[in-house]
Amino acid sequence: MVTYSESPTSRERILTEALRLFGEQGFAKTSVAQIERAAGLSGGSGALYRHFKSKDELLVAAVDTRLSDRGEWDQFLAPTFSVAAALEAITPSGSTVDKIVALCGIGLARLDHDRDVTRILLRDNSIPTSLLEVFRQQEYAVVMSAVTRGLVELAGDRAGEQDWDATAAVLVGALAHFWMIRDIFDGDHPADVDTDRYLRATAELIAARLDWAVPEGEDRG
Repeated sequence: MVTYSESPTSRERILTEALRLFGEQGFAKTSVAQIERAAGLSGGSGALYRHFKSKDELLVAAVDTRLSDRGEWDQFLAPTFSVAAALEAITPSGSTVDKIVALCGIGLARLDHDRDVTRILLRDNSIPTSLLEVFRQQEYAVVMSAVTRGLVELAGDRAGEQDWDATAAVLVGALAHFWMIRDIFDGDHPADVDTDRYLRATAELIAARLDWAVPEGEDRG
């Protein structure tokens, strides 16, 4: 049985419901009164303003709170964590493609976790610019760092001086696009490409890039 002390506070309920409504309806179309009602408060009472100065401030706080909840992804951000070793544990004796597919699956799970944030950022042009900086610092930069490190580890001795930041950006962008298109079409890709096929095709392209990376002075062929 949940005790009162374990129940979400008014502020926590506001954050949760605001993010959900912003994701479903858009920032501009969501009113303060709607958020208050969804959070179990009296709509139009102004109770929201006891916790947040404005709807803009609430949006930034809600997104920051959600992005800070990293769960399993948190371990990938530790400087000493081996992404390649983690992927090997997920796919024992798997090919490079299998490992990248696993990495893509982790990325899609993160996008699902951040569903409302992703919707706001990719589909809502009414958000304040301050939110973009929160996302850039709290999510995109750290994800890019982990993915880049993972690709370098997978390349191993072949890493050389390839542009792994750009390769990671291509991989992250491919996942974000796939997630967004499915979300727009209620879970189905308009080209009738399922998740497994898309992730494998993406992984094969990235694996080809890894194969192109050879130590300086060695023959690529």
